Amino acid sequence: MRTILLFSALLGAVSLWAQTQPAPAREADFTMNPEGNGLRFKALPPPAQQIAGAPKAYYRCFWEFGDGGFSTEESPLHMYAATDSVEPVLHLTYHYDDGEMPKKKKKRKGVTSSGASGLAGTGKWPGAYGDSGESIILKNNREPRRGEELTLVLSYRNNSAYTTDGVVHLFFNEKKFRSTHFQFQEARTHFGEKPELLLSAAETTHTWKTIDWMALVQGNGNHGGVSAPFLVPAPVPAPKILAEARGLYREEKAWRFSNLRPGETRNLFVTLEGSAGMIRDTSAFIHLLAVFAPVDPAVPSDSSRLEMEIVNSHDPNAIAVSDTRVGYRKLNTNRLDYKVRFQNNGERQAEKIELRIDIPEGLNAAKMEPLDWYPKCPICTDIPNRSSCLDTATTANGLIFTFRNIYLPGSNQRGVTDYDSTQGFVKYRITPEKGMPKRNFSSRASIVFDKNPPINTNFSKTRFKPGLSPGLKVGYGFVPDSFSTGYAFFGLSVSPYKSWKIYPQIELLTGLKGRSDLPGDTTIQTMHGGFNTGAILPDTVTYMIRNGHRRFVSFELPVLLRRNFSRFAGIGLGASARLVLDRGEDTVFKRVRQEFYEPNFPEPFMIKVLSSETTTTQVSTSRMYFTFFADLTLGSVRAGPNVGIRAGGILDGGVKPFVQASVEYKF
Repeated sequence: MRTILLFSALLGAVSLWAQTQPAPAREADFTMNPEGNGLRFKALPPPAQQIAGAPKAYYRCFWEFGDGGFSTEESPLHMYAATDSVEPVLHLTYHYDDGEMPKKKKKRKGVTSSGASGLAGTGKWPGAYGDSGESIILKNNREPRRGEELTLVLSYRNNSAYTTDGVVHLFFNEKKFRSTHFQFQEARTHFGEKPELLLSAAETTHTWKTIDWMALVQGNGNHGGVSAPFLVPAPVPAPKILAEARGLYREEKAWRFSNLRPGETRNLFVTLEGSAGMIRDTSAFIHLLAVFAPVDPAVPSDSSRLEMEIVNSHDPNAIAVSDTRVGYRKLNTNRLDYKVRFQNNGERQAEKIELRIDIPEGLNAAKMEPLDWYPKCPICTDIPNRSSCLDTATTANGLIFTFRNIYLPGSNQRGVTDYDSTQGFVKYRITPEKGMPKRNFSSRASIVFDKNPPINTNFSKTRFKPGLSPGLKVGYGFVPDSFSTGYAFFGLSVSPYKSWKIYPQIELLTGLKGRSDLPGDTTIQTMHGGFNTGAILPDTVTYMIRNGHRRFVSFELPVLLRRNFSRFAGIGLGASARLVLDRGEDTVFKRVRQEFYEPNFPEPFMIKVLSSETTTTQVSTSRMYFTFFADLTLGSVRAGPNVGIRAGGILDGGVKPFVQASVEYKF
């Protein structure tokens, strides 16, 4: 029996330990098999963890081949140009999956040159540039997410006729956000790039060579043995680009390269990790910046900005906005850029895609401006035709974008291996109206592929910054039964700029009251002499007259909650502390005299002054009062001039009423 109990306890402990252990992290795996003149890569993904109710979960591959090449195909074939040992890396990104993202997988492999030309020498990797003419470009394997790794391909190339050395820079963590979005993890280089000690823009200037641009323009000069009988445009200096970038970003990494030949492209891979402090505003745009800074001024400098959207889950159908927090004071200058992404996850191509977008109150749909879109096609004309085009329309509370007569492959379509080709987007700009309510607002898109059910995206949320609205205030305070004994005051008020709902306001008021005479006070003391052995003794009379004056300065700190019911009327409730500083003087006039009376006569027949003196005393006192009140304001109560009346009670041995009338201008 004891053995059975011991075994049961042990089994229970093991079960409890197993339940408390974290689930093992998912990890990608892959195989590499020779095929023809190269290696065929094949992903071995872990099982998906399907989000309930979402479309079928799937994954996307991002391959680093270990020699500077990369691919987004599911099972790519790669040819190596040299005999070497390489370390390919597989990154998997799951969509519609609520599990942790699989960790990247590395494998070391000895490869043998196929004898083919390969790509390592030319750097013409598929998907890096397309048809663009930039000297540098950034590509990401997934959208940023808190706690996940993000891999970047920093591709740079020499578009000039001269071989050059130089530096490539990566900037991240924009200063406009309080949060730190990324932590740098590592860089994987394949062309001898070395980490560069960062210098200021001014310090890097001395490393630049000089060139006789006029000689080149006239065709009489040469550079590096290459004659230049043509017009050479002066490039934008790298120090200027770097100085501007350092003003926008907090973090910078740089790598020095050498002997970049004309037409050569190189890829550098960087891993960033989404930090715990990454902003929680999903659907927000954030940016990275790469700068190509060649030493040779005959080779133009260049920069490339990568726009990304912070996500909670990797849903390819989403809406994002350029600013999740905007200022209300410059409302008419705010231009909000929205981007709606979509992906055809079907088994056949989509020929018509309709995006219905809800526009919140206050955004002027009539002033919408399309900025960019894919699939690329012209805006539809008024006359219908069968050519591909993008139709734009507005409704009472929204926008409609319709791609007509297009071909967007499905990610599950037979023969489709490039998942980027199954995605599209619309980017547009919209301007807030002048009278837009100062309330948080959001947009959402509904996406319809051909005649399939609509797919709803997330909400893009934008909030207004509180802003500050200072005000100037003057007025008159008094007690109801003594208006003439009141005092003037002036001061400042501070509240959120053009608040729409209940908001706090704090004020600092200074009250002033000039000289006011105190009522006089006269005291008479008489000592009667009486009779003494038949003689008449005089009366001794002391006269004391007291008077004086006062003036005061007060400092009042009202704190209140206000609400504006419209642009022209508002009310408030609050309390204040008021310190009153009295200043002035008291004067006492004292005279002592003897008065001689005859019997039965009321008036003295003789007066003798014994003494006479005047005493003046300076007075300085302070008093603290607490008040409560309600007020009413009429006029331009959100911004501009308004008048107000405030009534309440002073707590001073009871409750004494007071009233303040004021005029205020809120900026």
